[in-house]
Amino acid sequence: MWTQKYKPRRLDEIVGNPKVIQSLRGYQWKRPLLIYGPPGVGKSALVNAIVKEFNLDLVEITDENIDNARATAQTGSIFGRRRLILIDHVDQIKNIGEVTEILKETKNPTVLITSDFGSRRLGTIKRICEKAQMRRPTSKSIKKLLQNICYKEGVSPEEGVLERIAENARGDIRSAINDLETLAKGKKSVSIKDLEIMERRDRSIDIYNALNHILIKRDFEGAIRSIRDLDEQPQDILLWIDENMPRVYRRRDIERAYRYISKADIFLGRITNRQYWGFLRYLIPLMSGGVNISKSEGVNFTMYKFPSYIIKMSQTKKERAIKKSIGKKLSPLLHVSGRIIDEEYIPLFRTLLKNGKISRLDLIDRYGLSEDEIEYIGG
Repeated sequence: MWTQKYKPRRLDEIVGNPKVIQSLRGYQWKRPLLIYGPPGVGKSALVNAIVKEFNLDLVEITDENIDNARATAQTGSIFGRRRLILIDHVDQIKNIGEVTEILKETKNPTVLITSDFGSRRLGTIKRICEKAQMRRPTSKSIKKLLQNICYKEGVSPEEGVLERIAENARGDIRSAINDLETLAKGKKSVSIKDLEIMERRDRSIDIYNALNHILIKRDFEGAIRSIRDLDEQPQDILLWIDENMPRVYRRRDIERAYRYISKADIFLGRITNRQYWGFLRYLIPLMSGGVNISKSEGVNFTMYKFPSYIIKMSQTKKERAIKKSIGKKLSPLLHVSGRIIDEEYIPLFRTLLKNGKISRLDLIDRYGLSEDEIEYIGG
């Protein structure tokens, strides 16, 4: 894979984040380093460059080996070199207390990586560590990287191709390289037409990933982006959130989340009634970011459930279509609304049919009802 083939080996090969790179050149490693930022911005690549440039031996601590990690963190390698202790996805380590002890005792350079800097589990760790924030690089800097890869691979991209790949990646370096490899591997040139077969990369591929961003992670802006990138109608997304939020959140957080959901529903109603889609600027942050910041404690991990309202509407679709058809036929003849037909006349005709006061032929001849419609009235 090109993401591995072109992994940075020196700090000056890192894309973007020049201030972070500059600070690391003279870093004395008196404190552990916590690197944080969104996925795909080069956090792991930065660690790889540190290891190569400073000739360190990389030792990664995970849930599987954390029980024996203290000794590892206090000794050098068998070759006499210093070790770099790496704890990736530190916010997801089960024994977070043991991580804290390792940080207090380590005698080697130690790096921790997280994409969830706001996690409450990292409170003590953030106080112990020096912090380095990796931001999304600009599309211009990503394009420069892609140009270098194309040169080394002998690929000639058509004018505008690399710009579009870089822009579509939205700061995700890994995504941009993967897109380029998909388009260019085994070819000598890449055209705009080739690019058009690829859709804009969506890191929230489906509704389940969007729900993870909103309900599980602690990332206000990420929650909003997950909705903006989702190819679903706002009313359906709101139903998914409404169905699953009470299953995931704890009791005290549910009330806060419903305040945002109810406000979002108000704007959804205004969009429906006025057909003014400008209200999306309020609807989307309320039902995504608002719900996201409502959780103050842990969550219940559970399987997401398909909205029961959508299931019910799907199951009753034929029934509702028949009622609507009956209403259209009877309303002009009886001079009442479809709602009155549904609430009063259909029950009346049902009773008359059961008591033999009216026949099916009467309904066909007098009102032009079909067999399905008469079957529905008959119950």
